[in-house]
Amino acid sequence: MKRYKMQSLGRPAFFLMPSLKLKLLMEPERITVEAHLHQVLVQEFGGYTAASSTMYGFWMRDDGEVAYGEHRAYRVAFLGKERIPTLTMLLAEVAHRIDERCIYLETGEEASLVYAIEPVSIE
Repeated sequence: MKRYKMQSLGRPAFFLMPSLKLKLLMEPERITVEAHLHQVLVQEFGGYTAASSTMYGFWMRDDGEVAYGEHRAYRVAFLGKERIPTLTMLLAEVAHRIDERCIYLETGEEASLVYAIEPVSIE
């Protein structure tokens, strides 16, 4: 007899946000980047998980120099790959608004860099 129940949450997504920019105020809302992410991730995806410790990484920039960054990891799950563009647009908008060139994103088996764009509402 099965003594448990499992509920699929769908596809996992993982992204990294620059930890030093999470407390920046976003205009015109006058809320922090962290609060903005919280609001949208709960509203659009029903919740999220964020690591309380900072991750760090190194990567090669276009000019051949090695870059370094400290990040907070976020995880979210959603049913259907058609939700990926909603998350991608959020990350592109946030990248633009905090003057970050791009944000690292994993969706399923795919790893990508989401580049900053002009602000676009995802609602």
